[in-house]
Amino acid sequence: MSEAPDNETRARLLDVAERLFAARGYAGVKLRAIAAEVGIHHASLYYYAPGGKRQLFIEVMERSFERHRAGLTDAIQRAGADIREQLRAVVAWLVAQPPLDLSRMAQADMGALDRADADRLMTLAYDALRLPIVEALEAASGAGLIPWDDLDLAAMGLVSLAQSVHSVPFRMPDTLRASIGQRLADMYVEGLLKR
Repeated sequence: MSEAPDNETRARLLDVAERLFAARGYAGVKLRAIAAEVGIHHASLYYYAPGGKRQLFIEVMERSFERHRAGLTDAIQRAGADIREQLRAVVAWLVAQPPLDLSRMAQADMGALDRADADRLMTLAYDALRLPIVEALEAASGAGLIPWDDLDLAAMGLVSLAQSVHSVPFRMPDTLRASIGQRLADMYVEGLLKR
């Protein structure tokens, strides 16, 4: 299979596909809907994604997970050395992103892919969300600030807490969601750190 073209239409295609897959899941998205929203003919999608819906889904998820990992790493670095500020930055960044429904992905979306692709994507998702946070927690643990030994669980607990903010009613202003996210982060951090 040859490399897909890299241009503005392809970028728009990936953006639209990502938004639709995130909102509806793999089974709920038809290629015709993506093409219509991008403003191209259905058949033209195969120029940009010769492997069809499966290829498009995998590319979109890989791109999303890479963006999450980079965004979390950047948020942590920008927050400075204070673990409280780092974890608040993690929550702020996650709340500002579109929801990432890992449960639906694991239970429904991955069933549409072959086992190797599904396992690889779920590992990418888990690592993208977990590893930047674990690194920050390891530094805090090394400084004697965190008594927990299961930092993977602590990291994914924080991600789950942040993702729960997306369940707030959709008509709520983003500023209120952000405020709720920060309050949850503060509660999480104060419960996590030694007193």
